[in-house]
Amino acid sequence: MTSGGGWSAASSLVRTDAASRRRLVGTTARVRAGAQVEPVTSRSRFDLASLTKVFTALTVLTLVDDGLLDLDAPVRERLDVPATRTGASARHLLTHTAGLRASSVAWRTAATPAGVLDDVLGTAPETEPGQMHLYSCLGFVLLGLLVEEVTSTSLDRVVLDRVAVPLGAAGLSWGPVRVPNAAPGEVVATEPGTPTGHVHDELAAALARPVGNAGLFGTLDDVARLAEVVRRRGAFGGRHVVSEARWHELVTPDPVAVRAGAPYGQALGLRRGCPTMSVTGDQVGHTGFTGTSFVVDLSTGGYAVLLTNRVHGGRDGTGVDDERRALAGCISP
Repeated sequence: MTSGGGWSAASSLVRTDAASRRRLVGTTARVRAGAQVEPVTSRSRFDLASLTKVFTALTVLTLVDDGLLDLDAPVRERLDVPATRTGASARHLLTHTAGLRASSVAWRTAATPAGVLDDVLGTAPETEPGQMHLYSCLGFVLLGLLVEEVTSTSLDRVVLDRVAVPLGAAGLSWGPVRVPNAAPGEVVATEPGTPTGHVHDELAAALARPVGNAGLFGTLDDVARLAEVVRRRGAFGGRHVVSEARWHELVTPDPVAVRAGAPYGQALGLRRGCPTMSVTGDQVGHTGFTGTSFVVDLSTGGYAVLLTNRVHGGRDGTGVDDERRALAGCISP
């Protein structure tokens, strides 16, 4: 974590193929000359940005396993608002093929969180479901609300009970999070202007409640445990978090997304063979705007996690795709 124009990172690499069993956990920092650096460790809590979407997707799939949600039923049967009335299903929302806008800018003009939510829910999709692949934060806001409608429980509680607790992901929670005065580096700063511990994503922050697209904070270990579920075919600690059938949909390009022209293998929440973070078509994972990512190589069983505050030097500053691909290369065959 820096007070200057650089950024800090915590990274984890696990390779588990028979030829090379090794584990590396390390931390690094990049700073401009003269910047003040606070310690970053594997226990530091980062704004996970769009890795929130993966935890939301996994939660949705647990509901499917339990028969509480039909992936292909119209969402409007549970959540009847203009944004869902063209017939989009949970599958469409999970694969960014619901025809929704990429995001909402109502956070710039709405006076209250309710006003922002009105824009998200009250604006009709731009296309019919299944016609176009467009990465959409709005789809995952809707998924979070759908989870709440199905369970009659707040999203943060459902994610905690169904995913975080089974994984032992003790550092996982929605922001804002408390910044202890005596623990430098425990919560990592993001972009100047965003108070440390506050949600960086403007839409999620403006909604002022746990939502499915962004806002989770977590540690390197929390995300590594998520990667373990992916590499262990839906299981963790000897029990299934999601069934193997749901795991298959989590990692396999969805036919709806393929027909809609997805530029990478868009599965139910994860991306397969995405060139910004992968080096082979057997690698699946996700990225986050603040500089977070994880990738799992299905052929070797290895995984890599990278958590950074790359926006600390500004949004037009250093990218981390080279680092993401370098880590992905370390776990490839």
